[in-house]
Amino acid sequence: MKNILAALCFIMLSLNVFSVSAQELNLEKKGPGFHKLVAMHPDGTYQYYVINIPEGYDDSKPTPLILGLHYGFRPAEGSTIPDPYWSEGFFKKIYEQAFKPLNAIFLAADSVNGNWSTPENEEAVMRLLDSVIATYNIDPRKTIVTGYSIGGFGTWHWASKFQDRFAGAIPIAANPTDMNRVREERKLIEADWKIPLYVIHSRVDGLIDMEPTEQYVHKLKAEGKDVTFQILEVITHHQENLLPEPMGKTVPWIKRVWENAE
Repeated sequence: MKNILAALCFIMLSLNVFSVSAQELNLEKKGPGFHKLVAMHPDGTYQYYVINIPEGYDDSKPTPLILGLHYGFRPAEGSTIPDPYWSEGFFKKIYEQAFKPLNAIFLAADSVNGNWSTPENEEAVMRLLDSVIATYNIDPRKTIVTGYSIGGFGTWHWASKFQDRFAGAIPIAANPTDMNRVREERKLIEADWKIPLYVIHSRVDGLIDMEPTEQYVHKLKAEGKDVTFQILEVITHHQENLLPEPMGKTVPWIKRVWENAE
């Protein structure tokens, strides 16, 4: 009898642990405007994030969502995370002005451990994304993932791995490869792309060579994939403050992707 009770207790405990690890986060619902918030994950990890709710947001109507992955950072010694709300500058420098006509919710979280391809980041941001979708009236067919530099590498990674979660992807200033090995090898992502891509890279980037990106885009186009390539001629890698104009050119493309997703 004791063995049976012990087994039942173990099963109940296991189910409880599973429900906690799989549960959505308890997020504070905000009205229109830009908000700096923090989420606590089941394992006790705190994740700083920003969310911009468009003017006129109506909870009775499904709203598009854009997930942004921020650029690089210099963590404190012994740390693998950026300063709190690192994603704020990333949003305001690059996306705020460009994406305003879309009337979409923009979500950007801080990394919880290193670059965006780490398992910890995948789990944390996907949980946060699911929680935002549960908290607001989001149209799951009208989503985009985008990122610049390290966030661009993350966008290539996430868009290829989670194609069922995004209607399209916009990687910027990044190669379609493992960013940890970009200097050692140029093994490009192997994926059966089913979602549209809008790729942005500068010929004079100066940090991340455009050639592998260009080769990959040509390969995908030859395969009949839906890829748009915007080549920049004057913006270097650390001039992200000049990106709102080229980012604005993605708006008609995003609208087309979302219309086709209906």
